[in-house]
Amino acid sequence: MLTTIKFRSETSIPLLFCLFFLMISVTSNIDAQQQTETDEVIARIETLKAIQKANDHYYEKRYAEAVKAYQTLLKGKLTESQKGSMLLMLGQSHVRLNEDKEAKRILSELINDNPNGSYATQAVHTLTGLYRTRYQISEAVLLCKQLMKQHPDTAVAAIAAYLTAYFQYVDGKYDDAIVSYKSFLKNYPDSVYRSSAISSLVRLYTTNKRFTDAEELITEQLKLNPSDTTMLEELATIYQQQGKQQKALKLYKDVLEKNPTNSSIRQKLGSLYIELGDKEKAIAEWNKLATDGLDRFQQLGSIYLTHKMYDEAIVAFQKAIQANPSYGYLYSQLASAYKIQGNVEKAATTYLEGLRQIGSSVSQRAPIWEAMLEIYEGESQKPLREKLIAQYQNELNASPRNIHTAIILGELYFYAGQFQETLKLYKQIHRTYTTYVDASLQRLANVLERNTNPSAIDYYETLLLLSKDTRTLTNTRYSLSRLYQKEEAWNKAASILMELNKNDSSSIESQFLLAKIQLYGLHDPKAAQITLQSLLSKRLVHNQYNEARLILGEVHTVMGRFTLARQVLSPIVSSASSMNASARKLIGDSYFYATDFDNALTEYRKVILSSKSDKLTNDALERIVLIQDNSDYLGLPLTDYIHALQHYLRGNIETAITQCEDTISIHNKALIVDDIWMLLGLIHSSQKAYGAAIHSYRQVITLESPLAAEAMTQIAEIYQKKNDFASALETYTTLLTTYPDNSIVPHVRQQLDNVTKLIKNTDTKTP
Repeated sequence: MLTTIKFRSETSIPLLFCLFFLMISVTSNIDAQQQTETDEVIARIETLKAIQKANDHYYEKRYAEAVKAYQTLLKGKLTESQKGSMLLMLGQSHVRLNEDKEAKRILSELINDNPNGSYATQAVHTLTGLYRTRYQISEAVLLCKQLMKQHPDTAVAAIAAYLTAYFQYVDGKYDDAIVSYKSFLKNYPDSVYRSSAISSLVRLYTTNKRFTDAEELITEQLKLNPSDTTMLEELATIYQQQGKQQKALKLYKDVLEKNPTNSSIRQKLGSLYIELGDKEKAIAEWNKLATDGLDRFQQLGSIYLTHKMYDEAIVAFQKAIQANPSYGYLYSQLASAYKIQGNVEKAATTYLEGLRQIGSSVSQRAPIWEAMLEIYEGESQKPLREKLIAQYQNELNASPRNIHTAIILGELYFYAGQFQETLKLYKQIHRTYTTYVDASLQRLANVLERNTNPSAIDYYETLLLLSKDTRTLTNTRYSLSRLYQKEEAWNKAASILMELNKNDSSSIESQFLLAKIQLYGLHDPKAAQITLQSLLSKRLVHNQYNEARLILGEVHTVMGRFTLARQVLSPIVSSASSMNASARKLIGDSYFYATDFDNALTEYRKVILSSKSDKLTNDALERIVLIQDNSDYLGLPLTDYIHALQHYLRGNIETAITQCEDTISIHNKALIVDDIWMLLGLIHSSQKAYGAAIHSYRQVITLESPLAAEAMTQIAEIYQKKNDFASALETYTTLLTTYPDNSIVPHVRQQLDNVTKLIKNTDTKTP
């Protein structure tokens, strides 16, 4: 027994070891497999995150960043669906960046890889759309025909065949379009675009009065689907166009017997009765259309208005208003009916009643006033304006606490051009009705700002004075700062933006604006640098980061830190950013201000080759011409000009003026003298020393310089700033007659129109 036991124990030991190692091996394999699966899951998650980030770039219109992200992802492991989606969006990104060549290459690759895939058909749409947006319709048709030949009997061929007909239709080649639509319907009977193609073909036949062909096509479709109401409507329309009203009538009735809820057919049946002179039957049919909901009478009113049945429309809209008195659109429609009948005063009172009923709703008040202004503006309507103002003044006197009457009276003043009367009234009632008045002031200020009316500043300043709402104050300060910037009130603009910083209400946009005002308006690059450093410490998106570095590079250039400027700007130049040409222009400036003209010329020429901006290209060209045309006197006058410009940009105004005057005195025969006079005019104008500025610009005209037209334009714009519109008009007119072929003429014509309107408005408001 002992021997047996001993034997068994000896033989079981190696078996146990084997089992132990087997278990370890199996466990290790399981662990390894699980680890592999975990790694794969993590990799998939990371890929999905990267795809989402790339898509975010695309949908937020950061197309250059999207291109880089997609290109990186396409180098990795992707599913077929992911790859197709990514190629499509990559191609679309290149389209948005106007990089046509690359877009065409990628989209063509996507189409050729899988011409039956859904992304391939979308690529066809994008690719042909690229031609259409460039108005290259013939090229789009040619491409579609190539795709049909290259990929016969595929989804790509089907969509290309449909688009061939569609583009021919758009291009007005109706006979070709008819042939192409017929070919498409024959070769691709199961296409999702079949219904659209049939409708287009019917319209083409009808437009060309090929009614028999249209009827035959519709009849074929109705055999396949007798209940196709779209085709039945098309057929009835064809009957009406041919004067076959009775056949159309029978067709409409047959359809309604089978489908009495078809509102489109019933509405057309009513229209047909009107055409036949049976008004009662038309109204009976339309009454069947109307439901018991709030829109019942609105629907009827719209139908009556369309058919010029104004009395019926008025009754219907009045009933609609009774059911829904706070819906502003109904008052506009009712007023339209009165206006068409010539009852202008009734239309006006209807608009005002609508304003009273809707209360402070900004979204509804604006459309009512837009419609109201058609009968409220102009000298001929002055008696009406005075009557309405007097009426609401009396109402407010009788009920001083009626906010709706007060707000409407303020608007009546406002749209009569009595802006200060509106402000006076709203200041009186603000303490009692803060929210209402804040909303009204903000809305009216926005109207003035959109119309570039200088009174917008008065309204925003009043809002800033009266309001206690933090959000309103923040928005108002930002709006005011932009208006001050346009008016070149640089200190006010900077001060109000600094106030936003104090209240922790500044946004990235407001800080960018502050930096630009400090650099370009106040000529205080040190202050701009402090603002930019604060901005760069925040989390910025890629474009914002590049914009901040771009301005910082310009700050360094103005401050004379040329090497540092190039270090800041070079990464932008070497990136795929849309700002790389701007950065290269500033690098050129850094060499220009350092009087390293050879390198400056090299950079400016690169700008011309790469820039898509006319302004950037023109600026670079001007600098090239300035350098090349002013090498006389060993380039000393050019160097002096640059030093004067630097002093001006740094805010050293007196030094800049002295430098200009000294250079003109010492080198009065130098070629650059006219440019220096122009710079001197700019410096004086920036300090509002308009008399000295005009004197400087007139020197350029006296010299008969190539810059004379520009100098005269600057004089005219100074007169505009001084509100001397008569002198501005005279100067612009002289410009057009003296320099009719100058490139500045389109701008002059535009300004001439603006000045003429300003003079007209001034004359209208003069008692």
